[in-house]
Amino acid sequence: MRNYDAVFFDAANTLLYPYPSVGAVYAKVAARYGVTTTADAVQAAFRRAWAEANAAADSDPVRYGVGEPDGRRFWHALVHATFAKIELPKDFEAFFDELYWLFSQPTVWRLYPECLAVLQTLRQRRYTVGVISNWDIRLLDLLHGLGLMACVQHVSISAVVGWEKPHGNIFAHALDAVGVAPVRAVHVGDSLHADVHGARQAGMQPLWLRRDDDAHCDGVPGDDEVIHDLNGVLDWLAKHDG
Repeated sequence: MRNYDAVFFDAANTLLYPYPSVGAVYAKVAARYGVTTTADAVQAAFRRAWAEANAAADSDPVRYGVGEPDGRRFWHALVHATFAKIELPKDFEAFFDELYWLFSQPTVWRLYPECLAVLQTLRQRRYTVGVISNWDIRLLDLLHGLGLMACVQHVSISAVVGWEKPHGNIFAHALDAVGVAPVRAVHVGDSLHADVHGARQAGMQPLWLRRDDDAHCDGVPGDDEVIHDLNGVLDWLAKHDG
């Protein structure tokens, strides 16, 4: 008899990532609107703007708001703040419209190489598979476009639920939707704060995904809860699930 019935995943930088990078896509589109810059310069500006936006919304239960208009406003402000550090494109509104549409398309995203095989294996082993993500409402169509929804039974998106990880309400929403108790669910993600601490506080078993870091994590969480790719989920379940 096994201990877990469901495995949930974060989305960005866990299942999928922007390709070739946010900076590269932004810079390529910006060139059509009169801005000459580099992918690295835009990536650095984006990271600064992202950090500033996160700091400003630290107490906000959902940065992207609820519904499409709120999410669009968030990204409009973030893209504007990014290019204000470089150069604002001519006809910024048309530029933003193109970017906003583009990032809803699977062409600028990639799944991690092991992603589909791991999710398919979990489904074959009769685990419920879900996604719990801090994202705007475009995520569901994106997951369909990338072929993930054949393996995923439920998606909880912060801009739909109205709460963002690490708040317990978004985890509770996902668990209620699939009818699984917290103690019988695993959550996998790359954020120590949102995914690990959030899932633990919700009563779930967290696994911290650290793809580019082979170092120990100073016991927070324990080394046994750290994986370095999604195959680590299968390895962890093989050891801990009955």
